[in-house]
Amino acid sequence: MRVKYRKLLPFILPALLIYMTFIIYPFAYSFFLSFFSWNGVGEKIFVGIKNFKEMLFGNYSKEFFNALGHNIYIFIMLTIFELGLGFVIATLLATNIKGRRVFQTIAYLPNIISMVLVGFIWSMMLNPQWGLINQFLRTIGLGFLAKPWLGDPNTALNTIIFVNIWRNVGFYVLVMLAAIIDIPPELFEAAYMDGASNWKVVWRIIFPLTVPTFQTLVVLLFIWSFNIFDVVYALEGVQAGPFRSTDVLGTLFYRTAFGGLGSAATDLGLGAAVAVLIFMMVIPLSLLYVFLVERRSKR
Repeated sequence: MRVKYRKLLPFILPALLIYMTFIIYPFAYSFFLSFFSWNGVGEKIFVGIKNFKEMLFGNYSKEFFNALGHNIYIFIMLTIFELGLGFVIATLLATNIKGRRVFQTIAYLPNIISMVLVGFIWSMMLNPQWGLINQFLRTIGLGFLAKPWLGDPNTALNTIIFVNIWRNVGFYVLVMLAAIIDIPPELFEAAYMDGASNWKVVWRIIFPLTVPTFQTLVVLLFIWSFNIFDVVYALEGVQAGPFRSTDVLGTLFYRTAFGGLGSAATDLGLGAAVAVLIFMMVIPLSLLYVFLVERRSKR
């Protein structure tokens, strides 16, 4: 047995080194740094759990819980719309409709575009003066609906969520479509022979058999929602305006660790504390999911 492991070691070692270098070491160092105050140069000053107190109960608590609330809201909205739309579109594409391959490509196409490029494109389309969205609304006589989508605190966050859905829903369509195609066709034939309607087939066969896929995607969405940064940064910048209405934990981490426009103060220790708090919120659900999956697989 030991000989077999020794033979496998040369193949495992490169991946293990990469994982240790880019995953384990950065997290361990972030955890270590979260107990210090340090601006990136000079001596690190040990402050114990002061950084965590500042975030949870001190001067930064208002910003922290504001950003946390936005992350939770984003997770809820993405779960409803990305998974919901993904399931509906995948169910339609699983039928023998004409040109379904073309529709599958169209649905997935935005997912291959870089999020930075997506942010640039949509920031131009959503421009309140000459953006395509407002110009279209004025052209069809709905000019009263035109507004500064990214400049209004009441619409900015929902606009960012919409852009995120537009870009990512194709991934969920692809995953859900694979899960639906994997269902044995005999089940559908038996259901239709018994007189089941399309709605009953979806509700009684497709949905129950794709629940494990839903569970996996919900956990992934939870992790991604608490690590969201690029789309907010691309559309609103590090200040996550207007008036922090689009602030998330990722942009809060960036500002506290590296500073930003209008903020010259940096504290890598404080930023590391934010990163550790994000990890502490994400990892319990991930471990719970792994436990449930292992438990289900043993039945």
